[in-house]
Amino acid sequence: MSKTMKEFEEFVFYVDSIDDELLSIPIAEGKWTVKEVISHLTNWDAYSIEKMVPYMKDNAILPEFIDHDTHNIVAIELAKNYKDSEALKNGFRETRKKLVSLLNSVSSDISFTIGKGKRKYTIDSYAKIFVHHDKQHQEQIENLRFSYKANQR
Repeated sequence: MSKTMKEFEEFVFYVDSIDDELLSIPIAEGKWTVKEVISHLTNWDAYSIEKMVPYMKDNAILPEFIDHDTHNIVAIELAKNYKDSEALKNGFRETRKKLVSLLNSVSSDISFTIGKGKRKYTIDSYAKIFVHHDKQHQEQIENLRFSYKANQR
Protein backbone atom coordinates (compact mmCIF):
# COMPACT_ATOMS: atom_id res chain seq x y z
CA MET A 1 0.00 0.00 0.00
CA SER A 2 1.38 3.40 -0.98
CA LYS A 3 2.05 6.11 1.57
CA THR A 4 -0.78 8.16 0.07
CA MET A 5 -3.26 5.30 0.32
CA LYS A 6 -2.21 4.62 3.91
CA GLU A 7 -2.73 8.29 4.79
CA PHE A 8 -6.11 8.25 3.04
CA GLU A 9 -7.18 5.17 5.01
CA GLU A 10 -5.87 6.40 8.34
CA PHE A 11 -8.00 9.53 8.23
CA VAL A 12 -10.69 7.38 9.87
CA PHE A 13 -8.65 7.58 13.09
CA TYR A 14 -8.81 11.36 12.96
CA VAL A 15 -12.59 11.34 12.45
CA ASP A 16 -12.94 8.89 15.35
CA SER A 17 -10.99 11.30 17.57
CA ILE A 18 -13.37 14.23 17.05
CA ASP A 19 -15.15 15.08 20.29
CA ASP A 20 -18.90 14.60 20.10
CA GLU A 21 -19.60 18.08 21.47
CA LEU A 22 -17.92 19.59 18.39
CA LEU A 23 -20.18 17.81 15.90
CA SER A 24 -23.04 20.31 16.08
CA ILE A 25 -20.80 23.40 15.94
CA PRO A 26 -20.16 25.19 12.62
CA ILE A 27 -16.49 25.18 11.54
CA ALA A 28 -16.82 28.95 11.11
CA GLU A 29 -19.63 31.48 11.20
CA GLY A 30 -22.14 30.68 8.47
CA LYS A 31 -20.37 27.43 7.53
CA TRP A 32 -21.15 23.74 7.90
CA THR A 33 -21.16 21.96 11.23
CA VAL A 34 -18.50 19.34 11.86
CA LYS A 35 -21.21 16.69 11.42
CA GLU A 36 -22.01 18.11 7.98
CA VAL A 37 -18.31 18.14 7.07
CA ILE A 38 -18.03 14.43 7.95
CA SER A 39 -21.18 13.70 5.94
CA HIS A 40 -19.64 15.66 3.06
CA LEU A 41 -16.50 13.49 3.19
CA THR A 42 -18.59 10.33 3.36
CA ASN A 43 -20.64 11.45 0.37
CA TRP A 44 -17.52 12.08 -1.72
CA ASP A 45 -16.19 8.63 -0.84
CA ALA A 46 -19.53 7.09 -1.83
CA TYR A 47 -19.41 8.99 -5.11
CA SER A 48 -15.96 7.57 -5.88
CA ILE A 49 -17.16 4.06 -5.01
CA GLU A 50 -20.22 4.28 -7.23
CA LYS A 51 -19.21 6.54 -10.12
CA MET A 52 -15.43 6.50 -10.49
CA VAL A 53 -13.69 3.34 -9.28
CA PRO A 54 -15.76 0.98 -11.45
CA TYR A 55 -14.38 2.74 -14.56
CA MET A 56 -10.73 2.86 -13.53
CA LYS A 57 -9.06 0.94 -16.32
CA ASP A 58 -5.90 1.69 -18.25
CA ASN A 59 -6.42 4.63 -20.62
CA ALA A 60 -10.06 4.98 -19.56
CA ILE A 61 -11.91 8.28 -19.57
CA LEU A 62 -13.81 8.52 -16.30
CA PRO A 63 -16.91 10.68 -15.93
CA GLU A 64 -16.54 14.36 -15.05
CA PHE A 65 -16.80 15.03 -11.35
CA ILE A 66 -20.35 15.89 -10.34
CA ASP A 67 -21.26 19.54 -9.78
CA HIS A 68 -19.74 20.25 -6.36
CA ASP A 69 -22.48 22.53 -5.10
CA THR A 70 -25.25 20.05 -5.93
CA HIS A 71 -23.25 17.18 -4.44
CA ASN A 72 -22.62 19.15 -1.26
CA ILE A 73 -26.30 20.03 -0.83
CA VAL A 74 -27.04 16.29 -0.89
CA ALA A 75 -24.33 15.66 1.71
CA ILE A 76 -25.80 18.25 4.06
CA GLU A 77 -29.22 16.63 3.75
CA LEU A 78 -27.68 13.19 4.37
CA ALA A 79 -26.14 14.50 7.59
CA LYS A 80 -29.66 14.76 9.02
CA ASN A 81 -30.06 10.97 8.70
CA TYR A 82 -27.34 10.22 11.26
CA LYS A 83 -29.06 9.74 14.60
CA ASP A 84 -25.94 9.96 16.74
CA SER A 85 -22.18 10.46 16.57
CA GLU A 86 -21.45 6.75 16.46
CA ALA A 87 -23.66 6.25 13.40
CA LEU A 88 -21.99 9.23 11.71
CA LYS A 89 -18.47 8.02 12.43
CA ASN A 90 -19.30 4.41 11.53
CA GLY A 91 -20.79 5.57 8.24
CA PHE A 92 -17.61 7.46 7.41
CA ARG A 93 -15.35 4.62 8.56
CA GLU A 94 -17.18 1.93 6.57
CA THR A 95 -17.39 4.02 3.41
CA ARG A 96 -13.73 5.07 3.57
CA LYS A 97 -12.52 1.52 4.21
CA LYS A 98 -14.61 0.23 1.29
CA LEU A 99 -13.19 2.92 -1.00
CA VAL A 100 -9.61 2.18 0.05
CA SER A 101 -10.17 -1.54 -0.50
CA LEU A 102 -11.59 -0.92 -3.97
CA LEU A 103 -8.77 1.46 -4.91
CA ASN A 104 -6.21 -1.07 -3.69
CA SER A 105 -7.82 -3.71 -5.91
CA VAL A 106 -7.15 -1.62 -9.03
CA SER A 107 -3.74 -2.09 -10.63
CA SER A 108 -1.40 0.68 -9.52
CA ASP A 109 0.22 0.94 -12.96
CA ILE A 110 -2.87 2.03 -14.88
CA SER A 111 -3.58 5.63 -15.84
CA PHE A 112 -6.81 7.34 -16.78
CA THR A 113 -8.28 10.78 -17.36
CA ILE A 114 -11.30 12.39 -15.77
CA GLY A 115 -13.88 13.92 -18.08
CA LYS A 116 -12.44 16.12 -20.82
CA GLY A 117 -9.24 16.71 -18.88
CA LYS A 118 -5.87 15.91 -20.38
CA ARG A 119 -4.14 15.11 -17.10
CA LYS A 120 -3.42 11.43 -16.54
CA TYR A 121 -4.22 10.07 -13.10
CA THR A 122 -3.05 6.95 -11.34
CA ILE A 123 -4.73 5.39 -8.34
CA ASP A 124 -2.21 7.17 -6.13
CA SER A 125 -2.67 10.61 -7.71
CA TYR A 126 -6.45 10.18 -7.55
CA ALA A 127 -6.22 9.39 -3.82
CA LYS A 128 -3.96 12.44 -3.32
CA ILE A 129 -6.83 14.70 -4.42
CA PHE A 130 -8.88 13.43 -1.51
CA VAL A 131 -6.00 13.33 1.00
CA HIS A 132 -5.56 17.04 0.28
CA HIS A 133 -9.33 17.53 0.67
CA ASP A 134 -9.27 15.66 4.01
CA LYS A 135 -6.42 17.87 5.25
CA GLN A 136 -8.31 21.05 4.38
CA HIS A 137 -11.26 19.94 6.47
CA GLN A 138 -9.02 18.64 9.26
CA GLU A 139 -7.42 22.07 9.51
CA GLN A 140 -10.88 23.69 9.77
CA ILE A 141 -11.92 21.25 12.49
CA GLU A 142 -8.67 21.74 14.39
CA ASN A 143 -9.11 25.51 14.31
CA LEU A 144 -12.60 25.05 15.72
CA ARG A 145 -11.34 22.62 18.36
CA PHE A 146 -8.67 25.08 19.45
CA SER A 147 -11.08 28.02 19.72
CA TYR A 148 -13.75 25.87 21.42
CA LYS A 149 -11.32 24.67 24.08
CA ALA A 150 -9.99 28.22 24.57
CA ASN A 151 -13.56 29.46 25.14
CA GLN A 152 -14.22 26.68 27.68
CA ARG A 153 -11.51 27.96 30.03
